[in-house]
Amino acid sequence: MKSIVAVVFWDEADWGILGKASELAAVCCGEVHAVFCGEETAEPAFWYGADEVYTVDVKDNGIDDYRTAYFLKQWAEQLHPEIILAPATVRMRGIMPILAGLLKAGLTADCTDLIINEKGRMIQIRPAFGNHLTAWIESISRIQMATVRPGIYRPRTVGKKKKPLKKLHVGGISRVRQLSFKPLKETCPLNQSRVILAGGMGIGSKENFQILAAVAKKTGAGLAASRKAVDAGFAPYSCQVGQTGVTVHPEIYIAVGISGAVQHLVGMSGAEKIIAINKDERAPIFDYADYGIVSDWKTVLQKLL
Repeated sequence: MKSIVAVVFWDEADWGILGKASELAAVCCGEVHAVFCGEETAEPAFWYGADEVYTVDVKDNGIDDYRTAYFLKQWAEQLHPEIILAPATVRMRGIMPILAGLLKAGLTADCTDLIINEKGRMIQIRPAFGNHLTAWIESISRIQMATVRPGIYRPRTVGKKKKPLKKLHVGGISRVRQLSFKPLKETCPLNQSRVILAGGMGIGSKENFQILAAVAKKTGAGLAASRKAVDAGFAPYSCQVGQTGVTVHPEIYIAVGISGAVQHLVGMSGAEKIIAINKDERAPIFDYADYGIVSDWKTVLQKLL
């Protein structure tokens, strides 16, 4: 029997995770089977590494987490996968623990990397103890499960043979009906932004952070912040980039008043070009920047405006 890596995309697809699944499956001489809620986002899955693609038509627009987990349990019992992956979105952080309990499987949450060891088992890597340590975790259960931080892997095309989508049906009755859904903000998600403007403690206040917000709005950039700036109340957690926030891969990352702590660098190191603005010429961020501007940030941003 071929080993199978199953990937669940119930709310949004992350093609980087699908590419990583293809890489893991190749080491085990196995296949990647992906399931999507709805057909509209499923078509590109073959291009990014899926061998088989399943879609679920949700007409009642209200499958609750428990009903979803029971459906995925039945799907997994038919596939017999060795590995089940999902992006660590808000929805999947609720579904995957229920599924793990039903399957009596080990689950590691919010992984930042996955590798196969010499025994053919998956090692799940994630930050631990307030980001002071990196934990390497191996599940002792037959099925190994993990949620992966969205955006941690850059999408790469594999281009496997396209096949007909396999349509599945979810039985039972939902106990929860979704009445409406809208994003927290209208801006582009940070992990999809081509340009990101990020502020750190050097911004000084929540009021000053609004200047960054104005520049981001005018330039079409995503608005981001360091962990310290979020902890200080300058910006909401949704803006946080770093080891405990969002991982991004923009074409341009503009770091404003950010010192360059390792925790933040982990989240923005995938940027193609980094521009740092800081009045302290000895700030560590300049060691990682392609371009550095030693100046008061307000002066520079006023020129951008």
